[in-house]
Amino acid sequence: MTQAIFLSYASQDTDAAHRLCDALRAAGLEVWFDQSELRGGDAWDASIRKQIKDCVLFVPIISANTQQREEGYFRLEWKLAVDRSHLMADNKAFFFPVILGDVAEAAALVPDKFRERQWTRFNDDAAIEVFASRVAQTIAKSVSPSKSGSNNLVNNAFTPFVASPSNHLPTVLKANVEEDRTGASTSATRTEWGDGVSSATQGVSTAAAPRIATPSIAVLAFANRSASADDEYFSDGLADELLNVLAKIKGLRVAARTSAFSFKGKQTTVAEIGNILNVATVLEGSVRTSGSRVRISVQLVKVNDGFQLWGETYDRTLEDIFAVQDDIAQAVVTELRGALMGEKSNHADEMQVIAEITDAGRDRSENSEAQRLFLRGRYLLGRKSAAELMRSIDYFKQAVALDPHFALAWAWLGQAYCDAGGWGSVPVHEAYPNANAAATLAIALAPGLVQAHMAMASFQISYQWDWARAEATVQRALQLAPDNADVLTVATRLAFCLNHFNEAEASGLRAIALDPLNAGSYRMLALVLFAAGKFDAASEQMRHALALAPDAIASHHVMSNILCTQGRFDEALAEAMLEKAEWARLTSVSRIQWAMNTDISRAESTATLAQLIEKHSSHCAIQIAGLFALRGDADAAFLWLERAYAQRESATTFVNCFRYFHPVKGDPRWPLFLKKMGFDT
Repeated sequence: MTQAIFLSYASQDTDAAHRLCDALRAAGLEVWFDQSELRGGDAWDASIRKQIKDCVLFVPIISANTQQREEGYFRLEWKLAVDRSHLMADNKAFFFPVILGDVAEAAALVPDKFRERQWTRFNDDAAIEVFASRVAQTIAKSVSPSKSGSNNLVNNAFTPFVASPSNHLPTVLKANVEEDRTGASTSATRTEWGDGVSSATQGVSTAAAPRIATPSIAVLAFANRSASADDEYFSDGLADELLNVLAKIKGLRVAARTSAFSFKGKQTTVAEIGNILNVATVLEGSVRTSGSRVRISVQLVKVNDGFQLWGETYDRTLEDIFAVQDDIAQAVVTELRGALMGEKSNHADEMQVIAEITDAGRDRSENSEAQRLFLRGRYLLGRKSAAELMRSIDYFKQAVALDPHFALAWAWLGQAYCDAGGWGSVPVHEAYPNANAAATLAIALAPGLVQAHMAMASFQISYQWDWARAEATVQRALQLAPDNADVLTVATRLAFCLNHFNEAEASGLRAIALDPLNAGSYRMLALVLFAAGKFDAASEQMRHALALAPDAIASHHVMSNILCTQGRFDEALAEAMLEKAEWARLTSVSRIQWAMNTDISRAESTATLAQLIEKHSSHCAIQIAGLFALRGDADAAFLWLERAYAQRESATTFVNCFRYFHPVKGDPRWPLFLKKMGFDT
């Protein structure tokens, strides 16, 4: 075996591959990369196969270009490398994947073998140089046996360095980032900021690392230490509000709530959380209530070494809870600006911090009881059950009755009504008008409240079907919170409805990058990819969604549809039978049975469709229409489409994307129906 490194890349990434190759060669390494040889042909193909067979390391370059190409010679290179790796010991380091740009690891279309190693993200040339330097050291160790005689390439885990461009910070967080040279001689010194995956620099001075100037934090769900489990709403709500306040501080990157709260009740270390969420610090805490008293213990911890930057315990009354929240937020921002960034605090900066925290907390109610009712509603809404959804609506209504100017409660009431209409918990012609009224009032009370625009967008997309207004609302939400994963997911859905698949895919990938443990974001992206004909990519996204939320309504249904379209009927049927929602299970099974195309299976499909009609026609007219369209029964399909329109079923907004309807798109009634829906024909 040679000591050469094999670079594998898409042709569109040639410039980046050149830069990486130059850096590796400058570090004294042999690299197989010669653009003049990229001509194709048998001899060239044989040469590549030999290089992959003989190389010491395989470095695949993953980018937006590889994401967009489901076929390409680089994918054959990846397969050949994976095949070779099966002959290696499990702990042998062979793959060193690198990422260009904003591609999320979880969403990357790569072999599973690549995921067994940590990845390195390149966003500037300095990061490439650091990477090359440490690869050289790793290979040098592998050919110089240690005292134990072991191969260091196997036993010394290579942990990549990840860098991002520096961001311009406002006064409160602005500082020159000073590299920590005190740990230069140690084997594990890490960057202070978490814009990428964690980085232990083995034997490399941090002075060589690029400056990274974006403080980052994950606010975990606070542990409920109260005697009653019913008080969990309060501990969750307190952490949630702190997260929302910190997310409004410019220059501070805050991990999305869904991902941060997913670690609740799990024995995950701070270091693991930091790696998964790409943050440098974690805020964790506990809450204990007793009558009108509350004890809140919090600590801010550095991910790289577990060092507690700050900690405090507050013993207060419930009436003082807002002051406690502000104290915690101020302390966190001050520590991130001071202890990590090396900036000395002064009175002007302290006043600026207080002003920003005060401004960020304006969404709260001044009525403490209304605020607690709101927290109960928010907690129940997040539990995603029909019964708790209805209870959340009651709590939101009680909150706004106590404080009619409580815009955030109005906004969440609007969202809860949208969910109730979509789930069938409340009749659609009752739920959605209530949602519109609540969202309209929320916007009037607080025009800059992101959640109010989110609720309005949900109403406009799911019920009103006014696409121009929906686009304006979503654009306003994006202006207010461009890095809000929930806003991006709504933007993905809107672009999907409008058949703007490229735009939808870009928004979906961005949402996942910001909220990597949100199953709903993966499912939305899977629907986009499925409609665009990217079946393998759609399947991979759905596997991520199912891994995160295996019992989510209709997720197995979506996965079975993808498998059925690929002709994998046995797998599709097995997947459909895992679906707990009967309407979704019947829809999938009927489709699969029809696609199997035997006399027996089609008779079974017709019987299954009859069950769906008998039990679920009041809210599944669009699915029934699709199954008739697949049969080529255009008259029945359009009859049920009209019923879906009259019932205002929210899934009807996907009609232009559903593959079910391909057989009837040549019918003259099709463009008329799209026009009725407000779509551009």
